[in-house]
Amino acid sequence: MRHSGERNSEIALSNKRSRTNVELENLLRQLGLALEASGIGIWQHNIARNQTRWDEQLKLIYGVPKAPLDVIWLDSIHPDDLVATNEIFLRAIETKSDYASEFRIIRPDGAIRYLRSRARYFVDAAGDPCFVGAEWDVTEDVLLNKELERSRAEARFAADHDHLTGLLNRRSFDFALSELARQESVKVALLHIDVDHFKEINDRFGHAVGDLVLSHVSNILLEAISAGDFAARLGGDEFAVVITEDECDRTIAVLDHIQRRLGSPLPVGDQTLIVRCSIGVASAMSADFARLLSQSDLALYHAKRNGRNRAEIFSDEMASTLANERQLAQDLRSGLALGQIRPFYQVQVDARSFRVNGVEALARWHHPTRGILAPAHFLSIASSNGLVAELDDVVLKAVLSDMKSSASPLKGIRVSVNLSADRLDDPELTAKLDGYDIPPGRLSFELIETIFLDSLSDQVRQNIQAIKSFGIDIEIDDLGSGHASLLGLLELRPDRVKIDRQLVTPILQSVPSCRLVGSLVDIARALDMEVIAEGVETLEHANVLAALGVHTLQGYAFGRPQSFADLSARLDQEIFDCERAEIVGAGR
Repeated sequence: MRHSGERNSEIALSNKRSRTNVELENLLRQLGLALEASGIGIWQHNIARNQTRWDEQLKLIYGVPKAPLDVIWLDSIHPDDLVATNEIFLRAIETKSDYASEFRIIRPDGAIRYLRSRARYFVDAAGDPCFVGAEWDVTEDVLLNKELERSRAEARFAADHDHLTGLLNRRSFDFALSELARQESVKVALLHIDVDHFKEINDRFGHAVGDLVLSHVSNILLEAISAGDFAARLGGDEFAVVITEDECDRTIAVLDHIQRRLGSPLPVGDQTLIVRCSIGVASAMSADFARLLSQSDLALYHAKRNGRNRAEIFSDEMASTLANERQLAQDLRSGLALGQIRPFYQVQVDARSFRVNGVEALARWHHPTRGILAPAHFLSIASSNGLVAELDDVVLKAVLSDMKSSASPLKGIRVSVNLSADRLDDPELTAKLDGYDIPPGRLSFELIETIFLDSLSDQVRQNIQAIKSFGIDIEIDDLGSGHASLLGLLELRPDRVKIDRQLVTPILQSVPSCRLVGSLVDIARALDMEVIAEGVETLEHANVLAALGVHTLQGYAFGRPQSFADLSARLDQEIFDCERAEIVGAGR
């Protein structure tokens, strides 16, 4: 018979086992709930028997029913991931190590899901090698990461590329060039490209068309380059192309492609536009890249100065020319300040009597080492350095001073002074003119015809009215060069017009030229405008022009531009000769 103590001990042990079983069941239930909540599926694979067990959660993940021991895992893996994923599993079996993999599956409904799988190697109670593992769906995380990476890639692209054209931006261009410079013995050609008259395109067609032009040029550049080359938009309408491992033939081929494609019309609404570019080319080895951009820029400058729509290749002569031009620009600034710019005067004569009835003031620079320079030697320098308006002002002041000098031969005749577009568009022009003592009816401003298109800006209109209010006449120079329309002449109402010398020169040999000049004279007379013909080289020219109705003649037939002192001597002599002729006539 057992003692009561033994019975109590058995009861306590039984109760403990019951509690343990209950706790184990609770723990298993909690584990099951946790696995279900987490979406994690469990599997076990017997390597020796090639049998796999899946729990219900894993079946839900794969979306397929599965018999207890089926091996169907590889049937569900995405074909593109199958080989790599199976190799990872076979390697884990071979090395008896932990298994870890990520792969895609294709569910029966066609949905593609990304799974992450982890397993551990062990030997079961029967001595069979096995893996027990877990898998869970990470599709949302993977897609989110892909989206983040795509956003980062877009941000990197936006930081490195021009937003409009997709080409490299200036910062990335500089970086790419610096990376090339790190390499030894690398030779590149740099094409520096500018769209010709881009501002006019924007002004005429609008910025949307301007953007279209920039995209058009960028597409042509991308077509022209090869692998290893790169193209960039440096800013505005400025582009660059770098040709790596430069060979002369390849650089020429790229240039030919760009210029040929630019010759194709670009559709703009119901119109077409021919986009033209100026191109500067420079080549260098990696050690000399620091000067490459400045050299190509200098070549580009020469391409623009030589007529645009062309390519120029950098040379040492270009650098020397630029140095001379910079020195000349500095000299011109000094010359303007020191009074070295003085007017020379070319006489204008009455077409019937050949008596002087006016003069044109033409700028001459008394350069300290180069002698007297005509505008052809410095006007382009003045224009490119923003000195044209100042040049106009200096000449005007000198002319007014000559007009006021004692016994001035200019007191009885009209003086024409050139007025540039910069000066005419100056908002301060009225105030500046108001500060001068201008004799009414004695001064005429000669305006280049290219200033006037079919419409004038409000500022130009205001300045023209102000000029007229000071008693200053308005002349149009180079009539017939093709820029001013009849409507423009009607709106401006100049006092006189000057027929371009290129129309005057051939009238003795060309009947159509003679008729054209006659027609221009008739139009001017119909609008109550006086007509001046310039470039009159012979008396025969003078007689024909007088017969056509021209009022005033100017040209070498009557005198070249001369200093104020020489003009004074000439006019004094003419007065003397005239008075002498009158006395002789009276004596008869």
